[in-house]
Amino acid sequence: MAQRIIDRSYVGEVLQHIYTSELNIKVTLFSEKGYFYIANEDHKLPLHGTTIEEAVTDLAFRIAKEFPSSGFAHWWSLNFQAQDFNKKRNN
Repeated sequence: MAQRIIDRSYVGEVLQHIYTSELNIKVTLFSEKGYFYIANEDHKLPLHGTTIEEAVTDLAFRIAKEFPSSGFAHWWSLNFQAQDFNKKRNN
């Protein structure tokens, strides 16, 4: 299933949920030459898209996929992936 891109008004909420998720992760998000990346001490990983909405959507999707039983993954799928699925199912 393709992930729908979140609206700009949800960027802060998604980042806040990542921050308060109790996952033991370190996320450094930065922009370079019009693209967004996440990084650690060793390397940088490009996020899909060139807008903050696309980058945060990709980041959230990756975190939910890596930690599928987490509270964040549950919140993400209920609030964003489920809406996309229901729209496709009803069409």
